[in-house]
Amino acid sequence: MSKIKEQMVRRIYLLLCAGGLWFVSADITRSHDALAAGGSLTVSVRDEADDKPVITRMVIQRSDAPGRRVAVRKTFPAGVGLVLDRSAVLSLPDGPYRFSMIRGPEYRIITGDFALERTSLDDHSVELPRMVEMLQEGWTSGDCCVPASPYSLPLRMASEDLHLATVLGHMDAKPIAGRGDDEPPENDPSWINENATHHGGLVFYQNGVKSGLSDVENAVDAEDVLPEGVESSSSIPVERMVQLGSQGGVKIAIENPFAWQVPVWLASGQVDGFFLLGDWLRLDRRVLSITDGRGPQGLSTGGNKAVGRWAEKIYWNLLDAGFRIPPLAGTGDQGRQTPVGYNRLYVGKPPRNYNGGPPKATRVVSELEWWNAAWKGQSVATNGPLLRPMLGGQLPGHVFKARAGEVLELQAELQLAVRDPVEYLEVIHNGKVHYSARLDEFAKAGGMLPPVNAKESGWVTIRVVTLYEDHFRAAMSAPWYLSLIHI
Repeated sequence: MSKIKEQMVRRIYLLLCAGGLWFVSADITRSHDALAAGGSLTVSVRDEADDKPVITRMVIQRSDAPGRRVAVRKTFPAGVGLVLDRSAVLSLPDGPYRFSMIRGPEYRIITGDFALERTSLDDHSVELPRMVEMLQEGWTSGDCCVPASPYSLPLRMASEDLHLATVLGHMDAKPIAGRGDDEPPENDPSWINENATHHGGLVFYQNGVKSGLSDVENAVDAEDVLPEGVESSSSIPVERMVQLGSQGGVKIAIENPFAWQVPVWLASGQVDGFFLLGDWLRLDRRVLSITDGRGPQGLSTGGNKAVGRWAEKIYWNLLDAGFRIPPLAGTGDQGRQTPVGYNRLYVGKPPRNYNGGPPKATRVVSELEWWNAAWKGQSVATNGPLLRPMLGGQLPGHVFKARAGEVLELQAELQLAVRDPVEYLEVIHNGKVHYSARLDEFAKAGGMLPPVNAKESGWVTIRVVTLYEDHFRAAMSAPWYLSLIHI
Protein backbone atom coordinates (compact mmCIF):
# COMPACT_ATOMS: atom_id res chain seq x y z
CA MET A 1 0.00 0.00 0.00
CA SER A 2 1.35 3.42 -0.92
CA LYS A 3 2.05 5.94 1.81
CA ILE A 4 -0.60 8.32 0.44
CA LYS A 5 -3.20 5.56 0.27
CA GLU A 6 -2.32 4.42 3.78
CA GLN A 7 -2.81 7.94 5.08
CA MET A 8 -6.18 8.14 3.36
CA VAL A 9 -7.34 4.83 4.80
CA ARG A 10 -6.41 5.92 8.30
CA ARG A 11 -8.55 9.03 8.20
CA ILE A 12 -11.96 9.29 9.77
CA TYR A 13 -14.44 11.53 8.03
CA LEU A 14 -16.68 13.21 10.48
CA LEU A 15 -19.44 15.60 9.51
CA LEU A 16 -20.88 17.61 12.39
CA CYS A 17 -23.79 19.91 12.05
CA ALA A 18 -23.21 23.51 12.98
CA GLY A 19 -25.86 25.82 14.24
CA GLY A 20 -26.08 26.13 17.99
CA LEU A 21 -28.17 23.47 19.67
CA TRP A 22 -29.03 21.72 16.39
CA PHE A 23 -32.33 23.58 16.03
CA VAL A 24 -33.41 26.39 13.75
CA SER A 25 -35.94 28.74 15.32
CA ALA A 26 -38.60 30.47 13.27
CA ASP A 27 -40.56 33.09 15.20
CA ILE A 28 -43.76 33.80 13.29
CA THR A 29 -45.54 35.67 16.08
CA ARG A 30 -44.60 39.13 14.81
CA SER A 31 -47.34 41.32 16.31
CA HIS A 32 -51.02 40.83 16.99
CA ASP A 33 -51.84 43.20 14.12
CA ALA A 34 -49.62 41.29 11.70
CA LEU A 35 -51.70 38.11 12.09
CA ALA A 36 -54.80 39.27 10.34
CA ALA A 37 -58.53 38.41 10.57
CA GLY A 38 -60.30 35.19 11.52
CA GLY A 39 -58.13 33.42 14.06
CA SER A 40 -56.27 31.35 11.47
CA LEU A 41 -52.79 30.96 10.06
CA THR A 42 -51.91 29.26 6.77
CA VAL A 43 -48.54 27.52 7.06
CA SER A 44 -46.66 26.07 4.11
CA VAL A 45 -43.33 24.26 4.14
CA ARG A 46 -40.57 24.03 1.54
CA ASP A 47 -37.21 22.36 1.19
CA GLU A 48 -34.53 24.98 1.70
CA ALA A 49 -32.30 23.48 -1.01
CA ASP A 50 -34.69 23.59 -3.99
CA ASP A 51 -37.64 25.65 -2.65
CA LYS A 52 -40.06 22.82 -3.53
CA PRO A 53 -43.08 22.13 -1.29
CA VAL A 54 -42.52 19.13 0.98
CA ILE A 55 -44.49 17.03 3.42
CA THR A 56 -43.41 17.05 7.04
CA ARG A 57 -44.55 16.14 10.53
CA MET A 58 -45.68 19.05 12.66
CA VAL A 59 -46.25 19.16 16.41
CA ILE A 60 -48.34 22.06 17.77
CA GLN A 61 -48.73 22.80 21.47
CA ARG A 62 -50.28 25.53 23.56
CA SER A 63 -47.48 27.68 24.95
CA ASP A 64 -49.49 28.22 28.12
CA ALA A 65 -50.11 24.46 28.57
CA PRO A 66 -46.84 22.61 27.91
CA GLY A 67 -47.31 19.03 26.74
CA ARG A 68 -50.82 19.62 25.43
CA ARG A 69 -50.67 18.80 21.73
CA VAL A 70 -53.20 20.35 19.36
CA ALA A 71 -55.04 18.71 16.45
CA VAL A 72 -55.81 20.57 13.21
CA ARG A 73 -58.80 20.06 10.94
CA LYS A 74 -58.20 18.41 7.54
CA THR A 75 -54.96 16.83 8.71
CA PHE A 76 -54.36 13.37 10.16
CA PRO A 77 -52.20 12.12 13.02
CA ALA A 78 -48.63 10.95 12.53
CA GLY A 79 -48.16 9.34 15.92
CA VAL A 80 -46.82 12.34 17.80
CA GLY A 81 -48.05 15.34 15.84
CA LEU A 82 -49.75 15.54 12.47
CA VAL A 83 -48.87 15.26 8.80
CA LEU A 84 -48.52 18.69 7.20
CA ASP A 85 -49.13 18.01 3.50
CA ARG A 86 -47.23 20.97 2.03
CA SER A 87 -49.58 23.47 3.66
CA ALA A 88 -52.43 23.68 6.16
CA VAL A 89 -54.80 26.26 7.59
CA LEU A 90 -54.42 26.41 11.35
CA SER A 91 -57.85 27.48 12.63
CA LEU A 92 -57.41 27.26 16.37
CA PRO A 93 -58.76 28.84 19.56
CA ASP A 94 -57.23 32.17 20.46
CA GLY A 95 -53.97 32.03 22.34
CA PRO A 96 -50.22 31.43 22.12
CA TYR A 97 -48.82 28.35 20.39
CA ARG A 98 -45.47 26.70 19.84
CA PHE A 99 -44.69 24.39 16.93
CA SER A 100 -42.00 22.00 15.77
CA MET A 101 -41.44 20.65 12.27
CA ILE A 102 -39.59 17.33 12.07
CA ARG A 103 -38.89 15.55 8.78
CA GLY A 104 -37.01 12.45 9.84
CA PRO A 105 -33.41 12.53 11.10
CA GLU A 106 -31.86 14.00 7.93
CA TYR A 107 -33.36 17.49 8.37
CA ARG A 108 -32.83 20.00 11.12
CA ILE A 109 -35.77 20.58 13.43
CA ILE A 110 -37.59 23.88 12.99
CA THR A 111 -39.24 25.37 16.07
CA GLY A 112 -41.22 28.58 16.41
CA ASP A 113 -44.05 30.46 18.07
CA PHE A 114 -47.23 32.13 16.90
CA ALA A 115 -50.29 33.70 18.50
CA LEU A 116 -53.89 33.75 17.27
CA GLU A 117 -56.70 36.14 18.12
CA ARG A 118 -60.12 36.72 16.60
CA THR A 119 -58.85 39.17 14.00
CA SER A 120 -55.80 37.13 12.95
CA LEU A 121 -55.28 35.89 9.42
CA ASP A 122 -51.91 35.38 7.82
CA ASP A 123 -49.77 33.17 5.59
CA HIS A 124 -46.33 31.96 6.53
CA SER A 125 -43.81 29.81 4.68
CA VAL A 126 -41.19 27.76 6.51
CA GLU A 127 -38.02 26.41 4.92
CA LEU A 128 -36.62 23.08 6.11
CA PRO A 129 -32.81 22.81 5.97
CA ARG A 130 -31.39 19.37 5.24
CA MET A 131 -28.30 18.24 7.18
CA VAL A 132 -27.37 15.32 4.96
CA GLU A 133 -28.90 13.36 2.08
CA MET A 134 -28.31 9.74 2.98
CA LEU A 135 -29.90 8.44 -0.21
CA GLN A 136 -27.37 10.26 -2.36
CA GLU A 137 -24.56 8.81 -0.24
CA GLY A 138 -25.78 5.28 -0.90
CA TRP A 139 -27.81 4.68 2.27
CA THR A 140 -31.55 3.93 1.94
CA SER A 141 -33.87 4.08 4.97
CA GLY A 142 -36.50 1.57 5.99
CA ASP A 143 -38.86 0.67 8.83
CA CYS A 144 -38.89 -3.12 9.25
CA CYS A 145 -42.11 -3.42 11.30
CA VAL A 146 -45.00 -0.96 10.91
CA PRO A 147 -48.44 -1.57 12.49
CA ALA A 148 -51.32 -1.33 10.03
CA SER A 149 -53.15 2.01 10.20
CA PRO A 150 -56.08 3.75 8.49
CA TYR A 151 -53.93 6.82 7.91
CA SER A 152 -52.08 7.17 4.61
CA LEU A 153 -48.75 5.39 4.87
CA PRO A 154 -47.29 6.98 1.70
CA LEU A 155 -47.89 10.45 3.15
CA ARG A 156 -46.57 9.48 6.58
CA MET A 157 -43.45 8.04 4.95
CA ALA A 158 -42.95 11.20 2.90
CA SER A 159 -43.35 13.32 6.05
CA GLU A 160 -40.44 11.38 7.62
CA ASP A 161 -38.30 11.09 4.46
CA LEU A 162 -38.58 7.29 4.75
CA HIS A 163 -38.21 5.02 1.72
CA LEU A 164 -39.29 1.52 2.75
CA ALA A 165 -41.95 0.22 5.11
CA THR A 166 -42.97 -3.34 5.90
CA VAL A 167 -46.51 -3.43 7.31
CA LEU A 168 -48.06 -5.98 9.65
CA GLY A 169 -51.12 -6.85 7.57
CA HIS A 170 -53.52 -4.55 5.75
CA MET A 171 -55.98 -1.83 6.68
CA ASP A 172 -57.89 0.31 4.20
CA ALA A 173 -56.74 3.92 4.28
CA LYS A 174 -59.12 6.79 4.87
CA PRO A 175 -59.59 9.34 2.07
CA ILE A 176 -57.09 12.20 2.13
CA ALA A 177 -58.59 15.69 2.20
CA GLY A 178 -57.25 17.87 -0.60
CA ARG A 179 -55.29 15.15 -2.38
CA GLY A 180 -56.55 12.95 -5.20
CA ASP A 181 -55.94 9.22 -5.38
CA ASP A 182 -53.88 9.77 -8.53
CA GLU A 183 -51.61 12.31 -6.81
CA PRO A 184 -48.96 10.33 -4.94
CA PRO A 185 -46.53 12.23 -2.72
CA GLU A 186 -43.06 12.97 -4.04
CA ASN A 187 -40.97 10.44 -2.17
CA ASP A 188 -38.88 8.31 -4.49
CA PRO A 189 -38.31 5.49 -3.82
CA SER A 190 -41.33 4.56 -1.73
CA TRP A 191 -41.50 0.80 -1.25
CA ILE A 192 -44.42 -0.55 0.79
CA ASN A 193 -45.25 -4.19 1.38
CA GLU A 194 -47.68 -6.01 3.64
CA ASN A 195 -45.88 -9.34 3.75
CA ALA A 196 -45.00 -9.40 7.47
CA THR A 197 -46.83 -11.30 10.20
CA HIS A 198 -46.24 -10.72 13.92
CA HIS A 199 -46.72 -13.58 16.31
CA GLY A 200 -45.69 -13.85 19.95
CA GLY A 201 -42.56 -11.71 19.74
CA LEU A 202 -41.47 -12.88 16.27
CA VAL A 203 -41.95 -11.32 12.84
CA PHE A 204 -42.23 -13.60 9.82
CA TYR A 205 -41.31 -12.18 6.42
CA GLN A 206 -42.24 -13.92 3.19
CA ASN A 207 -39.49 -13.39 0.60
CA GLY A 208 -38.93 -9.95 2.10
CA VAL A 209 -40.88 -8.16 -0.61
CA LYS A 210 -44.19 -9.78 -1.56
CA SER A 211 -47.21 -7.51 -1.24
CA GLY A 212 -50.49 -8.69 0.18
CA LEU A 213 -51.22 -11.00 3.10
CA SER A 214 -48.76 -13.85 2.89
CA ASP A 215 -49.27 -17.54 3.31
CA VAL A 216 -47.21 -17.26 6.48
CA GLU A 217 -50.04 -15.54 8.34
CA ASN A 218 -52.42 -18.38 7.62
CA ALA A 219 -49.76 -20.94 8.49
CA VAL A 220 -48.87 -19.31 11.80
CA ASP A 221 -52.43 -18.68 12.96
CA ALA A 222 -53.98 -21.89 11.67
CA GLU A 223 -55.83 -23.86 14.33
CA ASP A 224 -53.67 -26.94 13.77
CA VAL A 225 -50.48 -24.98 14.52
CA LEU A 226 -51.17 -23.98 18.11
CA PRO A 227 -51.79 -26.44 20.93
CA GLU A 228 -55.28 -26.39 22.40
CA GLY A 229 -55.76 -23.51 24.82
CA VAL A 230 -52.78 -21.50 23.56
CA GLU A 231 -53.65 -17.95 22.45
CA SER A 232 -52.47 -16.67 19.07
CA SER A 233 -50.31 -14.07 20.85
CA SER A 234 -48.32 -16.83 22.52
CA SER A 235 -45.09 -18.21 21.11
CA ILE A 236 -45.55 -20.82 18.40
CA PRO A 237 -44.04 -24.26 18.97
CA VAL A 238 -40.39 -24.26 18.00
CA GLU A 239 -41.01 -27.23 15.71
CA ARG A 240 -43.36 -25.10 13.63
CA MET A 241 -40.84 -22.26 13.67
CA VAL A 242 -38.18 -24.61 12.29
CA GLN A 243 -40.59 -25.84 9.64
CA LEU A 244 -41.43 -22.30 8.49
CA GLY A 245 -37.82 -21.14 8.58
CA SER A 246 -36.59 -24.11 6.59
CA GLN A 247 -38.99 -23.42 3.73
CA GLY A 248 -36.50 -20.99 2.22
CA GLY A 249 -38.95 -18.23 1.34
CA VAL A 250 -39.52 -17.20 4.97
CA LYS A 251 -37.28 -15.03 7.13
CA ILE A 252 -37.80 -14.90 10.91
CA ALA A 253 -36.79 -11.98 13.15
CA ILE A 254 -36.93 -11.57 16.93
CA GLU A 255 -39.08 -8.47 17.43
CA ASN A 256 -39.20 -8.75 21.23
CA PRO A 257 -35.56 -9.08 22.37
CA PHE A 258 -36.66 -9.42 26.01
CA ALA A 259 -38.88 -12.50 25.49
CA TRP A 260 -38.29 -15.50 27.71
CA GLN A 261 -38.23 -17.70 24.60
CA VAL A 262 -35.20 -15.96 23.02
CA PRO A 263 -32.74 -18.77 23.90
CA VAL A 264 -35.10 -21.37 22.41
CA TRP A 265 -35.60 -19.29 19.26
CA LEU A 266 -31.86 -18.93 18.82
CA ALA A 267 -31.32 -22.64 19.40
CA SER A 268 -33.73 -23.40 16.54
CA GLY A 269 -31.15 -22.05 14.09
CA GLN A 270 -33.90 -20.24 12.16
CA VAL A 271 -33.47 -16.66 13.39
CA ASP A 272 -32.50 -14.28 10.56
CA GLY A 273 -32.77 -10.87 12.28
CA PHE A 274 -32.88 -9.19 15.69
CA PHE A 275 -34.67 -5.92 16.48
CA LEU A 276 -32.10 -3.69 18.11
CA LEU A 277 -34.47 -0.70 18.08
CA GLY A 278 -38.21 -1.19 18.49
CA ASP A 279 -41.38 -0.22 20.32
CA TRP A 280 -39.63 0.21 23.67
CA LEU A 281 -38.13 3.39 22.13
CA ARG A 282 -41.03 5.72 21.36
CA LEU A 283 -41.99 9.37 21.44
CA ASP A 284 -45.52 9.18 22.87
CA ARG A 285 -44.42 7.87 26.28
CA ARG A 286 -41.42 6.56 28.19
CA VAL A 287 -41.06 2.80 28.51
CA LEU A 288 -39.48 2.19 31.91
CA SER A 289 -40.25 -1.49 32.47
CA ILE A 290 -40.48 -4.75 30.57
CA THR A 291 -43.85 -6.45 30.87
CA ASP A 292 -43.38 -9.32 28.43
CA GLY A 293 -39.99 -10.82 29.08
CA ARG A 294 -36.82 -10.64 31.11
CA GLY A 295 -35.49 -7.33 32.40
CA PRO A 296 -32.05 -6.56 33.77
CA GLN A 297 -31.37 -6.28 37.48
CA GLY A 298 -31.86 -2.76 38.72
CA LEU A 299 -34.03 -1.77 35.75
CA SER A 300 -36.30 0.37 37.96
CA THR A 301 -33.32 2.48 38.99
CA GLY A 302 -31.49 2.42 35.66
CA GLY A 303 -33.10 5.56 34.32
CA ASN A 304 -34.95 6.25 31.10
CA LYS A 305 -32.26 4.63 28.95
CA ALA A 306 -32.15 1.30 30.77
CA VAL A 307 -34.53 -0.62 28.48
CA GLY A 308 -32.73 0.49 25.32
CA ARG A 309 -29.33 -0.38 26.76
CA TRP A 310 -30.65 -3.79 27.84
CA ALA A 311 -31.76 -4.63 24.27
CA GLU A 312 -28.29 -3.67 23.06
CA LYS A 313 -26.64 -5.81 25.76
CA ILE A 314 -28.73 -8.83 24.78
CA TYR A 315 -27.62 -8.38 21.18
CA TRP A 316 -23.97 -8.20 22.22
CA ASN A 317 -24.39 -11.41 24.22
CA LEU A 318 -25.85 -13.02 21.12
CA LEU A 319 -22.80 -11.97 19.08
CA ASP A 320 -20.42 -13.17 21.82
CA ALA A 321 -22.12 -16.58 21.62
CA GLY A 322 -21.13 -16.83 17.96
CA PHE A 323 -24.43 -15.95 16.27
CA ARG A 324 -24.12 -13.89 13.10
CA ILE A 325 -27.55 -12.28 13.07
CA PRO A 326 -28.02 -8.79 11.61
CA PRO A 327 -29.81 -6.03 13.54
CA LEU A 328 -33.17 -4.64 12.44
CA ALA A 329 -35.06 -1.52 13.49
CA GLY A 330 -38.65 -0.41 13.24
CA THR A 331 -41.77 0.96 14.85
CA GLY A 332 -42.70 -2.39 16.42
CA ASP A 333 -46.10 -4.02 16.86
CA GLN A 334 -46.90 -1.88 19.95
CA GLY A 335 -45.71 1.41 18.46
CA ARG A 336 -48.93 2.68 16.93
CA GLN A 337 -48.37 6.16 18.35
CA THR A 338 -44.77 6.31 17.13
CA PRO A 339 -44.04 8.24 13.92
CA VAL A 340 -43.23 5.79 11.14
CA GLY A 341 -39.48 5.42 10.68
CA TYR A 342 -38.53 6.90 14.05
CA ASN A 343 -36.57 3.69 14.61
CA ARG A 344 -35.09 2.92 11.20
CA LEU A 345 -32.51 0.87 9.37
CA TYR A 346 -30.22 2.35 6.72
CA VAL A 347 -28.74 -0.15 4.25
CA GLY A 348 -26.22 0.12 1.45
CA LYS A 349 -24.26 -2.09 -0.91
CA PRO A 350 -20.46 -2.38 -0.78
CA PRO A 351 -18.50 -0.22 -3.22
CA ARG A 352 -17.23 -2.06 -6.27
CA ASN A 353 -13.72 -0.71 -5.91
CA TYR A 354 -12.27 0.76 -2.73
CA ASN A 355 -9.39 3.20 -3.17
CA GLY A 356 -9.37 4.91 0.21
CA GLY A 357 -10.85 8.36 0.76
CA PRO A 358 -14.28 9.08 2.23
CA PRO A 359 -16.33 6.01 3.10
CA LYS A 360 -18.77 5.14 0.35
CA ALA A 361 -21.76 2.89 -0.11
CA THR A 362 -23.65 2.01 -3.26
CA ARG A 363 -27.37 2.72 -3.30
CA VAL A 364 -29.78 -0.19 -3.56
CA VAL A 365 -32.15 0.11 -6.52
CA SER A 366 -35.02 -2.19 -5.55
CA GLU A 367 -36.93 -3.44 -2.54
CA LEU A 368 -35.44 -6.89 -3.06
CA GLU A 369 -31.92 -5.41 -2.95
CA TRP A 370 -32.80 -3.50 0.20
CA TRP A 371 -33.87 -6.64 2.03
CA ASN A 372 -30.94 -8.66 0.71
CA ALA A 373 -28.60 -6.00 2.11
CA ALA A 374 -30.50 -5.96 5.42
CA TRP A 375 -30.23 -9.73 5.86
CA LYS A 376 -26.50 -9.50 5.11
CA GLY A 377 -26.06 -6.86 7.82
CA GLN A 378 -24.92 -4.07 5.47
CA SER A 379 -26.68 -1.62 7.72
CA VAL A 380 -26.88 0.92 10.52
CA ALA A 381 -29.76 1.03 13.02
CA THR A 382 -30.66 4.46 14.36
CA ASN A 383 -33.31 6.60 16.02
CA GLY A 384 -31.30 9.80 15.68
CA PRO A 385 -27.62 10.05 14.66
CA LEU A 386 -26.70 9.43 11.03
CA LEU A 387 -23.68 7.18 10.94
CA ARG A 388 -21.99 6.02 7.73
CA PRO A 389 -19.20 3.67 8.81
CA MET A 390 -16.60 1.43 7.26
CA LEU A 391 -13.97 -0.86 8.71
CA GLY A 392 -10.99 -1.88 6.65
CA GLY A 393 -12.69 -0.41 3.60
CA GLN A 394 -15.78 -2.61 4.03
CA LEU A 395 -19.38 -1.99 5.01
CA PRO A 396 -20.84 -3.66 8.12
CA GLY A 397 -21.64 -7.33 7.65
CA HIS A 398 -18.29 -8.12 6.02
CA VAL A 399 -16.33 -11.15 7.27
CA PHE A 400 -12.58 -10.58 7.58
CA LYS A 401 -10.59 -13.79 7.37
CA ALA A 402 -7.01 -14.57 8.43
CA ARG A 403 -4.92 -17.46 9.63
CA ALA A 404 -4.73 -18.16 13.33
CA GLY A 405 -1.66 -16.48 14.78
CA GLU A 406 -1.89 -13.53 12.41
CA VAL A 407 -3.04 -10.08 13.51
CA LEU A 408 -5.81 -8.34 11.58
CA GLU A 409 -5.18 -4.59 11.59
CA LEU A 410 -8.37 -2.79 10.61
CA GLN A 411 -8.89 0.95 10.37
CA ALA A 412 -12.32 2.47 10.98
CA GLU A 413 -13.75 5.28 8.89
CA LEU A 414 -16.97 7.15 9.36
CA GLN A 415 -19.10 10.16 8.61
CA LEU A 416 -21.53 11.40 11.21
CA ALA A 417 -24.34 13.94 11.33
CA VAL A 418 -26.19 14.61 14.59
CA ARG A 419 -28.91 16.87 15.95
CA ASP A 420 -28.70 15.95 19.63
CA PRO A 421 -25.61 16.56 21.75
CA VAL A 422 -23.51 13.39 21.67
CA GLU A 423 -22.44 11.56 24.83
CA TYR A 424 -19.72 9.47 23.19
CA LEU A 425 -18.48 7.69 20.08
CA GLU A 426 -17.30 4.13 20.62
CA VAL A 427 -15.71 1.26 18.77
CA ILE A 428 -16.75 -2.04 20.40
CA HIS A 429 -14.62 -5.15 19.91
CA ASN A 430 -15.98 -8.46 21.23
CA GLY A 431 -18.23 -6.71 23.72
CA LYS A 432 -15.51 -4.48 25.14
CA VAL A 433 -14.86 -0.82 24.47
CA HIS A 434 -11.86 -0.59 22.15
CA TYR A 435 -12.09 3.20 21.78
CA SER A 436 -14.31 5.79 23.40
CA ALA A 437 -14.33 9.55 23.15
CA ARG A 438 -16.64 12.51 23.35
CA LEU A 439 -16.86 14.38 20.09
CA ASP A 440 -14.83 17.32 21.35
CA GLU A 441 -12.10 14.90 22.42
CA PHE A 442 -12.31 13.13 19.09
CA ALA A 443 -11.96 16.44 17.26
CA LYS A 444 -8.91 17.41 19.37
CA ALA A 445 -7.34 14.07 18.41
CA GLY A 446 -7.48 15.17 14.79
CA GLY A 447 -10.27 12.79 13.83
CA MET A 448 -8.09 9.70 14.15
CA LEU A 449 -9.07 6.35 15.63
CA PRO A 450 -6.62 3.70 16.77
CA PRO A 451 -6.79 0.62 14.52
CA VAL A 452 -8.47 -2.57 15.69
CA ASN A 453 -5.78 -5.21 16.10
CA ALA A 454 -7.59 -8.54 16.15
CA LYS A 455 -5.78 -11.67 17.29
CA GLU A 456 -8.87 -13.84 17.68
CA SER A 457 -12.23 -14.37 16.04
CA GLY A 458 -15.14 -12.15 17.03
CA TRP A 459 -16.91 -9.00 15.98
CA VAL A 460 -16.62 -5.20 15.85
CA THR A 461 -19.29 -2.52 15.84
CA ILE A 462 -19.32 1.29 15.96
CA ARG A 463 -21.93 3.25 17.86
CA VAL A 464 -22.80 6.84 18.75
CA VAL A 465 -24.88 7.51 21.87
CA THR A 466 -26.58 10.86 22.47
CA LEU A 467 -27.48 12.79 25.60
CA TYR A 468 -31.20 12.67 24.79
CA GLU A 469 -32.94 12.22 28.14
CA ASP A 470 -36.26 10.47 27.49
CA HIS A 471 -34.84 7.17 26.23
CA PHE A 472 -31.86 5.52 24.55
CA ARG A 473 -31.18 7.46 21.34
CA ALA A 474 -28.22 6.16 19.36
CA ALA A 475 -26.88 4.86 16.06
CA MET A 476 -25.24 1.44 15.89
CA SER A 477 -23.64 -0.27 12.96
CA ALA A 478 -24.29 -3.89 12.23
CA PRO A 479 -21.22 -5.91 13.20
CA TRP A 480 -18.20 -6.77 11.14
CA TYR A 481 -17.03 -10.33 11.77
CA LEU A 482 -13.50 -11.55 12.34
CA SER A 483 -12.65 -15.13 11.44
CA LEU A 484 -9.14 -16.30 12.36
CA ILE A 485 -8.90 -20.01 11.60
CA HIS A 486 -6.28 -22.72 11.45
CA ILE A 487 -5.47 -23.65 7.86
